[in-house]
Amino acid sequence: MMLLDVGNTTARWAFTDGDGLTGQGSFVHRGHEVSVLADQAWAGREAPDAMAVANVAGRPVQEALTRWAGEHWNLMPLYLKVTAAAAGVTNAYTMPQQLGVDRWAAMVAAWHEQKCAVLVIDCGSAITLDVVDAGGRHHGGLIAPGVSMMRNSLSQETANIDILSADRDRTVSLLSGGTEAAIRNGTIYMATAMIDRVETEVLDRFGGGMRAVITGGDAPVIQPLLGCQTIHDPDLVLKGIAILAEEQA
Repeated sequence: MMLLDVGNTTARWAFTDGDGLTGQGSFVHRGHEVSVLADQAWAGREAPDAMAVANVAGRPVQEALTRWAGEHWNLMPLYLKVTAAAAGVTNAYTMPQQLGVDRWAAMVAAWHEQKCAVLVIDCGSAITLDVVDAGGRHHGGLIAPGVSMMRNSLSQETANIDILSADRDRTVSLLSGGTEAAIRNGTIYMATAMIDRVETEVLDRFGGGMRAVITGGDAPVIQPLLGCQTIHDPDLVLKGIAILAEEQA
């Protein structure tokens, strides 16, 4: 089975045969033609038996993926849906479909892997934090701008600020001697401060048996600066897609 996580900016995938994930890859789809990227990434591959997708990028991307999979692999992708409950996890949202399917997959995977209460942190285009207790009950979460989104906001709303190179440099330090570095470091520290504060309050409320799991493209930069203990799992959403696909197939 092919597992595909289509975020707002990046698509990530892996293949599974029941023994784990293999063949991981990714491409940035925002601002590009999805069919062209799919040709470059997958045209030479043998068709998988099935294709499960968590898509938050909208209907045009979904339609492009459906056409490509049908034309090249004779497959109809399974587009996962968020439900009131799945795989032992109960959704806190009164309208489950309003929860992003990538968040849902990450929560399901973290709870299954850790086998305890979890704080799930996803550092992508947006930063999301969700709490699932030991019994699998989701207590809700938070959504905040991701690092790139914060930087773009500064660029759009502030005169004479150019952040074109801020995202390319992954180094972080506390104080900066230039505007680009100050933006880079300031946005990272904003993200880490929020995550640390949320974990402190969550632990006070739910007790010390909880584990924090972090994923997403900016996790490798944010995690080393966190004061809290976190488990980095870059494949968390893909693992959740595999679990949900078994129920929704």
